[in-house]
Amino acid sequence: MFDFFERGFLATVGVLSLSREKVQEMVDQLVARGELNRDEGKQMVERMVKRGQEERETMRGLVRQEVQKVVGELDMVSRKDVQVLNDKLDALLKKLDQS
Repeated sequence: MFDFFERGFLATVGVLSLSREKVQEMVDQLVARGELNRDEGKQMVERMVKRGQEERETMRGLVRQEVQKVVGELDMVSRKDVQVLNDKLDALLKKLDQS
C-alpha cells in the first residue's frame, strides 16, 4: 500500500519541483487522513527528497549534453578554444619581443 501511494504521489506532483517542505506538507496530509502512519511518512519524505535530488542531477546532465551538442552543431568557439588561441598569441608576441 505504501508503494502505491508513493508512486501515485510522484506521478501526480512531479518529483523535480518539490522541496522538502512541500513533500513534508503533502505527506502530513496523508498521515492526517490515516492513509499513512508516521513512520511510513518519514520514510516516504526521505525517499522522495533523495529521488528528487537524483532526478535533478539527471536532468542537469541531460541539459548539459544537449547544450554541448547544440554548441557543437553550431560550430561555436568555446572558452577553451579562445584560451588556446590566447596562449599561442602570447607565445608569438613573446618571441617577437625577444627578436
